[in-house]
Amino acid sequence: MKYFAALILSCSVCAASPARSQSPTLEELTDPSGMTTATLSPDGRHIAAIVYNGTNHGLILVDTDTLAVKKLRQGAYVSKGHWGYHKAPRDVTWAGNDVIAVDYGLEAESMDLQGKKLRTLGESIIGPIGQGDDAGKLLVMKDSDNGHVARCDARTAECVKFTRPPGKPINRAFDRHGNLRALTLVNSAFFKDVSTVTNWYKPPGNGAWVKLAEFSVNDEYWMPVYVPDEPDTIVINSRIGRDTYALFNYDVVQGRQTELLAGHPSQDIVAWDGIDKTAFDYVATSGMLPQQVWFDPAWAAMQKQIDVLLPNRLNFISGDPRRAVLVRSRADVDPGTWYFFDIAKKALVTVGKVMPELDSSKMRPMEVISYKAADGVPIPAYVTRPAQAKGPAPMVVLIHGGPIARDRWGWDAEVQLLASRGYLVFQPQFRGSSGFGRKFEEAGYGQWGKAMQDDITDGVRHLVKEGIADPARICIVGASYGGYAALWGLVKTPDLYRCAVSFAGVTDIEYMFSDWSDRSFDKITREMMMRRIGDKKMSAQLFDPVSPLKHAAHIKAPVLLMHGKDDKRVPISHGKKMRDALEDLQKPVSWLAFDEEGHGLSYVRNQILYYQTMLEFLGKHIPAQRSPHAPGGTGATPAVALP
Repeated sequence: MKYFAALILSCSVCAASPARSQSPTLEELTDPSGMTTATLSPDGRHIAAIVYNGTNHGLILVDTDTLAVKKLRQGAYVSKGHWGYHKAPRDVTWAGNDVIAVDYGLEAESMDLQGKKLRTLGESIIGPIGQGDDAGKLLVMKDSDNGHVARCDARTAECVKFTRPPGKPINRAFDRHGNLRALTLVNSAFFKDVSTVTNWYKPPGNGAWVKLAEFSVNDEYWMPVYVPDEPDTIVINSRIGRDTYALFNYDVVQGRQTELLAGHPSQDIVAWDGIDKTAFDYVATSGMLPQQVWFDPAWAAMQKQIDVLLPNRLNFISGDPRRAVLVRSRADVDPGTWYFFDIAKKALVTVGKVMPELDSSKMRPMEVISYKAADGVPIPAYVTRPAQAKGPAPMVVLIHGGPIARDRWGWDAEVQLLASRGYLVFQPQFRGSSGFGRKFEEAGYGQWGKAMQDDITDGVRHLVKEGIADPARICIVGASYGGYAALWGLVKTPDLYRCAVSFAGVTDIEYMFSDWSDRSFDKITREMMMRRIGDKKMSAQLFDPVSPLKHAAHIKAPVLLMHGKDDKRVPISHGKKMRDALEDLQKPVSWLAFDEEGHGLSYVRNQILYYQTMLEFLGKHIPAQRSPHAPGGTGATPAVALP
């Protein structure tokens, strides 16, 4: 059988393949083309997929028996962040064997397998409902501004709209028939002292909504997952009474969580699924190497078989374990490959790739390590080594944002770029990172510049002590909170780093509470910041001592500041204030601002410019190939002129 990747390239929505270079280029590492999503029809006869060629997105249909490809839709996105008259397919969902629903972002429609539009359905598709009498029905977002959803027939567009209590929905749960039966709402009226989170339940039939629980936004609260057939029961995701998120039954009559259904002692349950929405058959954990567990024997056997065929990867399977399955497989060296497994033919066929021009053999694997912080807390981390490294390597300490976030095992363009250029990449999951339990996360509260920073420092020193990292060639790099940590690292441990790169970094914590950001103008976010970072009324005691801006005079090493001009999360004024302070102090600082970019880089041209600028900066201060005449030690080097 032919590879489907070749068939995709014959499609008019796809471009011809450029010649590959001997090592991954910036263009290859930032190329967004390829298959972005795929889904198997219930009968296993067709795959509907979205493909992208760098200009247009296309919806294609694949016959799984012949692998023939049919183009159904194509289009380009118009203007940044908006979907206009030239709508492009964004996602696709099956509504039976002969009808698919296509999501365009601000509009969704159903069509037949010839690409003929059947009905306009709403703003976006939430997902299919199930089988039997409910086959062909979908959950649809009708009004995203007000959070209104409905159950709609994909063929007729007849919809049943759901009523709900007032408030902003942040989570919904349905029963097997697609009825909205449980809700988590947030209420943040300005006349309230504290914003609240409430959980609600609707009995079957015409019963009225019942409030089950109310919390403040900073309390530990649960959220519903689905409503099983069992009377007066909700399945919820909660870590109340335990350290990690797990799945429980919740008794709506007694108003309490009851049986533990699935949990892990040190990892959160972060994904789950059920075949018929009446029970969960699958869960996944949030570990450094995630675990997948199937409770259905047929699916568990199929997962085991696929994992043997595709080892050292995360393999996500869907379909029918007795007939045919679709596999999305990804790894640290592969951003994603789609496979079709025909069980009768015992054939596993490649059907598409996320980035088809990327050569996985030239990517570097991510290793999982653990080290102890100075106070004895074990800190997990990822390490990616450059190829053919001899002796201690120059190291980039890459700090994630959040800080209640985390890095994950998988392919990462920035990590692979740095490793391919000869750098050791170190990604510490310092306390305050999410996914490792409540105690570990809350250990980072109020610790900007303190214990969280010390965890990073201890990891750097561990790798130096082990002879893995070259102490004379270490640079700290990060975005958002990671940008703050990069700058603070130069202040707190000035002899540890030769340079720092901050993209969209917070430069002053006190200013973060009053800047013109989406956080400072959001009541709920402000309340959460007070809990997790500290009380702004005590900024002189809490924030000033750990402010990179206020301690700019202590910085010795060169700094590269980069920022999106339209950043609403950390406004560019943070970067400008830091740049001006360093320039006034005659410190070595370089500056780059990106047009039409926010708290991240959306355009490939800007991603390439970011990487080019960073590589030039690193090459000047921690060159991958060290000259035998280069002096040892650390400290400041002359300023560089970058664009």
